[in-house]
Amino acid sequence: MQSLRLTAVTLFALFLSACARSPVVQLYEGPAQSDNKVVTVRVPSQLEVFTINGKEVDGVNTFFATDFKDLKLTPGRYEILAYYKELWQLDADNHEIVKTNPANFIVDGKPGEMWVLGYEQPADVEAARAMEESFSGWSENAVSGEKVAAEQSQLILKRGFLAPVTGEELATPTSNTVAPQAAAAPAATPAETATPAASYLDTLKAQWNQATPEERREFLQWIAE
Repeated sequence: MQSLRLTAVTLFALFLSACARSPVVQLYEGPAQSDNKVVTVRVPSQLEVFTINGKEVDGVNTFFATDFKDLKLTPGRYEILAYYKELWQLDADNHEIVKTNPANFIVDGKPGEMWVLGYEQPADVEAARAMEESFSGWSENAVSGEKVAAEQSQLILKRGFLAPVTGEELATPTSNTVAPQAAAAPAATPAETATPAASYLDTLKAQWNQATPEERREFLQWIAE
């Protein structure tokens, strides 16, 4: 019995230690650099990051986060696909997890800057549900106050999957780091204009490989409707 008590105490201590960890995620290669050399993107804990520049990045959605998590990135431009997810207590015995369709947050950061992802926080669960199909937000420079509106992603969240409005299954590459986007290429002439870039398809291949067989069947049935 005493051994069990010691084990419980040890596990509780580990839990508290995990909760106390600083929610900082380094997303560039090499040793940690000082904040004046990197870009910090502060993400509220209610936002789940799906992809950054088309990649699923390990560690960005830390379980033991506090009110936010800070992503440390190499200076440059990033597209952060994120959606709102929060547990609402309906009454003493019931709760509901509300998830929205994702929005595309744009950050073009210089060394030493901090950008904060924001959105209109719902006052209650009804307001949260109302955001499911039309979630939006912004990226804000913490010093200058400059705001950049998030873009519509044309993605839908369906039973744990992310898919385009067409319902086509998609997957994304995964990584422990992410690089800024390359400089924008010159605008294409009408004759050069083509279909959406392949990265769009990559981004939309959500979590197919993580789904259970039953979830895949239900997803394919939903597409056929």
